[in-house]
Amino acid sequence: MTKVELVFSDIDGTLLDSKHEVSPEANQIIQDLVKQGMKIILASARPPGAMVSIADEVRLSSPLVCFNGALITQYKEGSFDDLYSLTLERQDALQLYQAVSTKFPEISFNIYSGERWYVEREDEWVKQEAAITKMDPEAISMEYFLNEHFPVHKILCMGNPDDIQKLEDELAGANLSNISYYLSKDTYMEIVNNQVSKLGALHFLCEKYGVELANTLAIGDNFNDMPMIIHAGKGIAMGNAPDEVKQAADCVTDTNDENGFYKALMKIFG
Repeated sequence: MTKVELVFSDIDGTLLDSKHEVSPEANQIIQDLVKQGMKIILASARPPGAMVSIADEVRLSSPLVCFNGALITQYKEGSFDDLYSLTLERQDALQLYQAVSTKFPEISFNIYSGERWYVEREDEWVKQEAAITKMDPEAISMEYFLNEHFPVHKILCMGNPDDIQKLEDELAGANLSNISYYLSKDTYMEIVNNQVSKLGALHFLCEKYGVELANTLAIGDNFNDMPMIIHAGKGIAMGNAPDEVKQAADCVTDTNDENGFYKALMKIFG
């Protein structure tokens, strides 16, 4: 196999276990590989503020790939320096908000703009997400925000599975060709510009570092990880990934609760 020079890793369901924790073994192997000159990049649907504590825990100072690739940012000394940014069209974001607020009022509608998280109300979904990401949202009028402000890197809709399924059906029939959406779980729908992907971010950072795509490794557990798993030099699916993701990978490791991330890297680099 070609020498791996850059590792792209998802966070939730991959690096983190079900308790949202990094195992000591995973932490150690990341630090060992970085000391050997390996570039390790965290790539997530999360906003930058929800990635910093994890990057700090594993002592990574590399750029953060946020919102599935809509934003690539470098965190240094308490501030973010954006390297790449691709936002939703304002009209698309407004249309999405109007559809959700009128037809699915029970769904929690969240906007992420850079490192900031905006909500209209702090409902149970928002409180749950705040506990997971350790971020605090800002309450605003969405209509005002969308008419007056920009950028919107990601929209997150949270609700019960029936409502999220109905929203997915609604979007399938809507004239919104510039958006891309997927269900990160049956209660979460993530919406970004349709040009956004973790693979796009992988290409961008390969160019930045002068690394060939063939010399990369990508590891993840969900549908948003599939393009990078397919196109990286080596693609690894977690044992907890859906079958479709596993079939797209070169190999499958154990689940995130069985230290699958550590075992995968140990098998390749150990």
